[in-house]
Amino acid sequence: MNKKYIKWFGGTLMGTALMAGLGACSDEHFNINPDVAGRSSLWENIKSNEELSEFADILRRVHYSKSEGSVTPQTYAELLDNDQTFTIWAPKNGTFGYQRYDNLLKDGTVESAYTVEKELIRNSLARYSYVLSGADSTDIELFNSKTAMFNCAKGTIKNCNIVQSNIGANNGILHIVDQAISYQPNLYEYIATIPELDSLNAFIKKYEIIDFDEDASTQGPTVDGEITWVDSVTFVNNEFLNTIRAYINREDSCYAMIMPTNEAWKQAIEKSKNYYKFRDSYTQTVVTENADGTESTTSVTTSFTPEELDSVTEWYTKRAVSQNLVFNANYQYGKSYKDFAVPGACDSLTSTIQSTSLTNTAFYAPECTNLFDGAEPTTLSNGYAYVVNNFNFKPSLSWAFDKEISALGTSNIETYAKCSLVPYTWEYHVVGMGENGEAIDTTASYNIVKTVQQSSSSLPEVTFKIPNTLSCKYDIYVLMAYNTEADKPTKFRAQLSYHTESKPTVTTTTLSVPEGGHGSGTSFENVAPHFDENGNLQIMDSVLLAKDFEFPVAYMGLDDAYVTLKIVCYVSSRETSKYTREMWIDKIIFKAKDE
Repeated sequence: MNKKYIKWFGGTLMGTALMAGLGACSDEHFNINPDVAGRSSLWENIKSNEELSEFADILRRVHYSKSEGSVTPQTYAELLDNDQTFTIWAPKNGTFGYQRYDNLLKDGTVESAYTVEKELIRNSLARYSYVLSGADSTDIELFNSKTAMFNCAKGTIKNCNIVQSNIGANNGILHIVDQAISYQPNLYEYIATIPELDSLNAFIKKYEIIDFDEDASTQGPTVDGEITWVDSVTFVNNEFLNTIRAYINREDSCYAMIMPTNEAWKQAIEKSKNYYKFRDSYTQTVVTENADGTESTTSVTTSFTPEELDSVTEWYTKRAVSQNLVFNANYQYGKSYKDFAVPGACDSLTSTIQSTSLTNTAFYAPECTNLFDGAEPTTLSNGYAYVVNNFNFKPSLSWAFDKEISALGTSNIETYAKCSLVPYTWEYHVVGMGENGEAIDTTASYNIVKTVQQSSSSLPEVTFKIPNTLSCKYDIYVLMAYNTEADKPTKFRAQLSYHTESKPTVTTTTLSVPEGGHGSGTSFENVAPHFDENGNLQIMDSVLLAKDFEFPVAYMGLDDAYVTLKIVCYVSSRETSKYTREMWIDKIIFKAKDE
């Protein structure tokens, strides 16, 4: 079973705290020695000290939890009275907001008691013994997995003054401090505490789940063939954050997170919802290849109930604006988190969804600076929060991504006719001039597909599947190589098939050559390698098929509904001396637009 999310364990309380404690305890002055060892337990020392009566009252009333929601019968007073070794930094009376914690416990809920346990008790406690001695300092992992600097030279623990130190016990060390160690929330906790982040918090917490950890739980007898559990240990998980690899509920990493306020969230949703306009039903003709090589054509309908339609729209709309909000601050090309929002200091940033199935997303200057909207970082236990009032992510850089469909991928081609598709490595020799005037002979190489005619009169055609398009504008290109064997261009037509808002079946549009394109009317032409207006040699011709073509509905996540683009050779018998009917296709490109 998965144990990597567990922060607290039962029994001997082994786990991440133990691993961190072993390194710190290797220093001699952190070990218990006869000079500080006592005969009484930590609990006995605390309850007998009049200055600690408020803290002692809390310890009596709060029960130890193996994990959130998994409360044991054992109180912290009892835990500190047994033979397990701890160091505790106990705050004096009147220094730690006793009334607030008293009221939380009187509330009587598990959640309120857990708040006291997490923020006060576990934040004052550490596994193993730490003696104030010498001039060293070290980071201590507290019992709630937070980190606190223990500075022996200054006599402090996370800037709290230790007013009485090294009170020995038979199970650890007691220090008395002039205030409670300040509780520092992590990013996950912080979002829930800021009213202006309600919208972001509601979306993230919607995917929070409580997982059962079998290995950390205590198994009971088997009844009727079913295992029972004497003590069940659970932990909080979040499916959405796991999807984008943003583990902001853990204490063992460092993140920077952009947190849009409710107003900025509203801006973002208004922007993203235009890209995710789904229909309640899509009916499409789907072509599949049979085992014998023949093709079957079936009509497939994808439909949603009103509730499903609302759910899928909400998911994609809100995921779009949330999936790039988190950056692992440890892996940003040497940049400090303080550089993120400084104009000119940030070269590039990569969000946590890098290398996931969603996309690879990097933001470059000046975009990476604009994302932070000039916000100052708030330091938290596992990173830095940037609360922004404006959502400055461009759709084309954040969720409306370009699509590249290779002609070599058989899964990308729905059907082809009057030809065979032959993979081919096209090489083009380029002779240029070096910096010192010397001739440079290089070869450009592309892996493409030839549409080889079935007969001399055939007009080849290929239909490409373009899945997961959004309801937005695209510039559409076909990358087509010049037929150097025939030393001729080709001429072709292009047809888009897609759904509209008004009917469930597809609509087909024959594209016209846009202004500045090659060809005329509905007949496109590709051109030979040439120098463009900037003097750059263009080897592969990017034929612009459509500019700002807007799709009325989205197809994101749909298996059996998608846009298709058909490329059809359109060379008459009278034109074969000027054009070739064999098309050399590299790929189809849909470039998403921001508006």
